[in-house]
Formats: sequence, structure tokens, C-alpha cells
Amino acid sequence: MIWGQNKAQIGRGRSTMTAKRNMPRRLGLGVVLAAALTSAAWAQGASPFDGEYVGELTLNGIINGDCTKPPLGSEYPLSISGGVVRFKYVPRFDTILSGRIDPNGNFKATARVKSGVITMTGRVQAGNVSAKIQSPSCLYSFQSRQ
Repeated sequence: MIWGQNKAQIGRGRSTMTAKRNMPRRLGLGVVLAAALTSAAWAQGASPFDGEYVGELTLNGIINGDCTKPPLGSEYPLSISGGVVRFKYVPRFDTILSGRIDPNGNFKATARVKSGVITMTGRVQAGNVSAKIQSPSCLYSFQSRQ
């Protein structure tokens, strides 16, 4: 025992030394965690296709049942943000289709409805979006305008 220290002070000194020895381990874990969070945020970052697109729907076919022909001149918004595509599918089901866009501009967005799945497949090219939509009962095409 060092002169002037009591047993409580010696105990504190040991725990401080242990904490100092464990600091590099804790620091390393912090660096790994920060890197993981940064890469996850980067993966969800902006895509070159991010933006708001407006287009028209055309009824191309009836699979089964009643299909609503979109009113002439109606505009439908499609948004892409952080590589996520969202399209509000109004004519028949009033639901939002969502999915991901790949680095080449190809995307697939879906939504589950009571009668099945609605799927929108398309592509963004030169600032325009063209897509096909298939619901359990109808076939539509979507074309944006600049």
C-alpha cells in the first residue's frame, strides 16, 4: 500500500486501470458500429432517379371483372426518393405501390390487396418513366410527361 492511500482509493485505482485497458476495445466497437450505420445510411441515400414524376394511365386490357378507364387528362404522381418508388394506384384499389429502383433505372413496385397483388414494372430513362401495371383484374400502362 502506498503511503496516504486507504483501501478504498486503491480499489478505485485498479478500476481506473481496467477501464483504461478496455478503452481500445470499446473504441474499436464504436468505430465498427459507426461504420455500419454510415454504410446503411449511404445505401438508403439519394439515387440518380430521385424526383417527382407525373404521368397518364391507359387501360390496356381487362383480365377479369370491372376495370375503370382513367378519365381523359388525369395525371398520376409517381415519386422516387432514396431509391424507393411509390405510386398511388387510384383507378380501382386506391392503394400505394412501393418498391425499389436499381442502378439502371429499372423498378418493381407492388401492393397486396384483398383480391391478390398489384405489380408495377417499369423503367426511368432520360427523365421519363414508362411502366406496366397488372392487377388481379386489369392491365394498365403508365407514361410520364416532361
